[in-house]
Amino acid sequence: MTSNRQRVFHIRRSTQEFLVSKTDSPTKKGKTGKTPLIDWDRIKKEFPDLVLDQSIADHALTVLHSSRKFGAMAIQIDNFQAKLESEDDGPNVWIDVAKAIDEICQKENGIWGPLTRDFFGCVLSEKDDLFCRKTAKKIQTRLSSFRNETISIGISTYPMLNFNKSQTIENTHKALDHAAFFNGNSIVSLDAVSFNISGDKRYQEKDFRGAIKEFTIGLMIDPSNVNLHNSLGVCHGILGSLEKALESFDAALWLDPTEIMALYNKGLIFMMKESWEKALDFFLQANQSGEAVFEILFQIGRIYLQMGKSKEGRKFLEKAVKLQPGSGSAFRFLGESYAVDEMIEEAINAYTKAVKQNPSDAASLSALGHFFDIQGENSEIATTLCEQSVRLSPENGLFRHRLGERYLKQNRLDKALEQFQKALDLGYDSSEFIEKINNNHPANRSQ
Repeated sequence: MTSNRQRVFHIRRSTQEFLVSKTDSPTKKGKTGKTPLIDWDRIKKEFPDLVLDQSIADHALTVLHSSRKFGAMAIQIDNFQAKLESEDDGPNVWIDVAKAIDEICQKENGIWGPLTRDFFGCVLSEKDDLFCRKTAKKIQTRLSSFRNETISIGISTYPMLNFNKSQTIENTHKALDHAAFFNGNSIVSLDAVSFNISGDKRYQEKDFRGAIKEFTIGLMIDPSNVNLHNSLGVCHGILGSLEKALESFDAALWLDPTEIMALYNKGLIFMMKESWEKALDFFLQANQSGEAVFEILFQIGRIYLQMGKSKEGRKFLEKAVKLQPGSGSAFRFLGESYAVDEMIEEAINAYTKAVKQNPSDAASLSALGHFFDIQGENSEIATTLCEQSVRLSPENGLFRHRLGERYLKQNRLDKALEQFQKALDLGYDSSEFIEKINNNHPANRSQ
C-alpha cells in the first residue's frame, strides 16, 4: 500500500456492511472537465513517420515477437484541458509532449505512438524496469525544459507472472491509474498496489468476481499485502463464500493482528453465520484500537441487543448515533434498546429520528404506532403508522398484530380479525385475540 493512499472506512449497506478501504485519486479531484482526445492527425503532420493505422500495442507486438524482455509505458498529460476554441496553446501541448517522447525514444531505440486516443504509448525492446524508469524520468525532464505542464507515466515490463506480451502493454493502464494517486509528474511501475486499485474500481462497479481476479493477481505479486487479503475476503463474503472469506481475513490478521477492517469483517462473517459470541469477540477486538468507527459500535450494539443485553448495547448505539446522526438504522436499534427496558419516551424519540432519516422504515413506523397506542395519544396517527408499516412489510406478523390491536380498540372487529388471522398465518401468535373477537363478535352472540 502506498503511503499517500488514504484508508477511509466506508460502508456498503447492500453488501452486508463490510469495511473496505476507499481509494480516491487526488489528481482527479482538481479536474474541471474531461481531458480531450489527442489530435493524432495534427501530431502526424509533425512526425510523418509515425504509425497511426494501428495502436502502439499492435505495432509493437510485430516488433517484439522475438524479444525476451521489454518495457512498455502509458503516458498522460496531468490535469490538462486544451483550449480548443482559442487554438492558441492547448493543442501545442500535444506536440511538445510528442517531441519530448520522440527525442528520448530516438536516443534509447524506443518506438512510440497512440496507446489510446488520449494516451501516448512507448515501448523499449530488451529493457528492464530500472531502465524504463530512468527513461521515463528523461522524458519528464525533457518536457520540463520547455513546458510547465507535467506528465505521469505508468510502466509495465515483460516477463512478469504469466502475462503475455499483449497483456503486458495493456497493464500500463493499471500502472497509470496507480500513478494518478500521486500529485502529478509521477512514474509508477506495475505492482501489487496497482492491482489493488484496479480491483477496487471493479468492486465499486459491483463486479465482485472481476475484483477477486485483480486482488488475487496482486497477492501473487505481494502475498504480504494486508489490504489485498481484506478486500479479497470482502468480495468472497459478498458472494456468499463465507469460508473463503474467513481464510482471507485470517491471512490479513496473521500478517497484522490489529488490522481493524479484517477484525470487523471477520466478526461480520460470524454474525452472518449467527455465531453471536464469536462475532462480538471480533467486533470488540476491532474496537480496542481506540479509533471510534461507526460500523464497529453499531454492530456491537446490535449483538448485545440480540443477546438480551439491552443496557450494554445501548451504550454503543448511543455512541454510534453521535458519530452518524443520519443513520436511521442506528436510531431504530437504539429505539429497540429503550423499548426493551420500557423507556417509552426515549424509544419514541429514537424511532421518530429513525423514520425522519428513512420514511420507509417499517419496523420504526410500527413501533411508533404501538407506543403512541400505549400512551393513549394520537390515536389516528398511531393507526396510520401501523397501516404504513404493514403496507411496507406485509409479511411481518408482528406488524399485522399491532395493526389488529389498533382496529380492535376502534371496534373495527372485522378488520382486526383479518389482521390477527394474517399475523397468525405468518407465525405470530395472535390466537388469544382471535378467540376474544370470535367470542364477542355480534354475529356470534346472536346465534
